[in-house]
Amino acid sequence: MLPDPGEVPQEARRRLLEILAGEGRVKPSVLGVSRAYFYQMRRGLRPIPDHVLERLLELATDDDLARVPVLAQYVDYSRIRGWSLDRILSLVLEWAKANPASARVLLATLEAELAKLGLAGHAVRVTEEYLREWESYLEVRLRDGTLSPKQAGDLRRYLGRLLEATGGVLSPGLVRRAVLEEARDRPKAAAKMLEAARLFTREILQDRGLYEALPRYRPRPGRSEAPGWGEICAVIEASRWPPARALLYLALSGLRIETIYSIPLDRVDLERRVVAPMSDRRHKRDWFSFIPRVGAEYLRSVYMPWRDEWIERHGVNRERFIPVKPRRLRLYLYQVMEDAIGRRFQLRLIRHRVTTQLSLYMGSLWVEILTGHAPYRIVQEHYLQRDVLEEMRSKYDQAMGQVPCLRG
Repeated sequence: MLPDPGEVPQEARRRLLEILAGEGRVKPSVLGVSRAYFYQMRRGLRPIPDHVLERLLELATDDDLARVPVLAQYVDYSRIRGWSLDRILSLVLEWAKANPASARVLLATLEAELAKLGLAGHAVRVTEEYLREWESYLEVRLRDGTLSPKQAGDLRRYLGRLLEATGGVLSPGLVRRAVLEEARDRPKAAAKMLEAARLFTREILQDRGLYEALPRYRPRPGRSEAPGWGEICAVIEASRWPPARALLYLALSGLRIETIYSIPLDRVDLERRVVAPMSDRRHKRDWFSFIPRVGAEYLRSVYMPWRDEWIERHGVNRERFIPVKPRRLRLYLYQVMEDAIGRRFQLRLIRHRVTTQLSLYMGSLWVEILTGHAPYRIVQEHYLQRDVLEEMRSKYDQAMGQVPCLRG
């Protein structure tokens, strides 16, 4: 489609006339004007009428139009598909000379589009073969015990989400945009997407250049404040569902909440008030700790009868001390928090409050042992003897006995 003559300024008209006349493709007779008028139009002494412009547009090629900034937008680019590479390059260069600002936009867009196709820069299209190798890698890590089922599931899920956002292509630019887009609403999910991408690039693609060019992203830590003892006690007293209250009492041991969700029944000794998961994961460990006196009494008299009845009725998760699904426990406790204290706090923050309380009455090494930070060798050689356990439990009782709802 050609432009309306009224929209083309005189400067653009003279530029087009000069291009055609300079190559000898138009003459005064072709345009229907005198020789003198023809030269006066070329020098800018006379305006170029609309009927002359219409004739120039009929004679001009796409290459000619591309060399005039105002007319470049009217090039019929659908015909480019049949052109040779040299002709396409010549056309783009001529257009770029006339439109330097737009040319920079074109270059950035072209690089991004080629990266999506895996044809430019450090970009790789992830094929089904790569994904099958990724699955095999995760399975090996699971068997070796270097990945937990949850970690493997997260890596699988977040890599899939990233590839969906990038169209199945990994490149620094595409990954950066996908991560930043995700980070607007879910910063932790964005960090996990990037973690999966880096591991996939390093272990499966083994592309050092791409791995080093991938962006880095670390979400800013939230300002979650550990609940005070008044809030924790209010939630405990308001929890009427036995497994939820049992979870809270076990959380007062200072062990990680993730460990307590799945702790086996035989790892909880209510007579000695010892809970000992002895869990040695790659980055998170829990050895043993103690249960408050009030908590142990509740677990013996209320929770265990409820548990026996629940197991008889449902018959699942018999090996777990708390056989209820973690999500159901969390939802119940969050509702209790809303009703009792008017806000929610993360259950894992109870551990922080317990650690702070214990540090007021115990040395740092004992606190590290009860919270899983001490090396297993030290724990095994020096702190599993009965007399040592009794002394540590006494100090634990002294510390936790200062909490209002745990006295007695």
